[in-house]
Amino acid sequence: MKKFLASLFILTVFSAVVFYVGWTQFKVKPDTVGVVVSKTDGVSEIPVVNGEFAWHWQFLLPTNAELKLFTIKPLNVTRTIKGQLPSGEVYTSIYNSSDSFSYYFNFSISLTLSPQAIVELLRLNKISNNDDLQEYLVKAADTLAQLSADYYLKKAEESGSFRPESVRRDDLLRNVQLYKDCPEVDITAFSLVESKIPDYSLYKKLQSGFVSSQFTGEQIPEVDSVKNDSENTDNEDDRGLLF
Repeated sequence: MKKFLASLFILTVFSAVVFYVGWTQFKVKPDTVGVVVSKTDGVSEIPVVNGEFAWHWQFLLPTNAELKLFTIKPLNVTRTIKGQLPSGEVYTSIYNSSDSFSYYFNFSISLTLSPQAIVELLRLNKISNNDDLQEYLVKAADTLAQLSADYYLKKAEESGSFRPESVRRDDLLRNVQLYKDCPEVDITAFSLVESKIPDYSLYKKLQSGFVSSQFTGEQIPEVDSVKNDSENTDNEDDRGLLF
């Protein structure tokens, strides 16, 4: 009887140790996801999530497996895209214009990844640890900000009455198509905090006047004259729309 109880005790302890070694759930904290990477099976397809039971036999083999932990809290950043239209500084200097044709867009962005997306990034060797993941999200935020700024500038060039704040978030994200560059990223928050767009109408008038003067040798017109021509053209366009 004593031998039986001793054997039962040893078996119980052994089973408990085996269970503990393979039990991965308790190692994953809230707002964190784990991915098992082993020499025998590579990257596990099922992520380890806090609060969901997970046990992996791969840890029973010494030095065979590793549980990689990743933070899934959204990355909150602000990004500013600024610049000046091509030769804008030249036209400003020549015409003594007060408009430098500069622009800037200040964005507030929040990004994250789903647990399954993290697994996919690991499988594709795009990331290998949590630092890589954070860098990946930072680059995604940079890409989103640049694509959004490019979209706003394009729309402003097409229409003098365009205002960036009038574009709905869903419409913007559909047009910039971040998923082509970062298909795994989830955009949890996105907003345009502040912006300044250049006067494309005046810019094109100054550009046209400058180019024309280079070919004809005529004197470059004053900026006030160009502005008046631009305003008159705009008014004529408005009358055309009214009638």
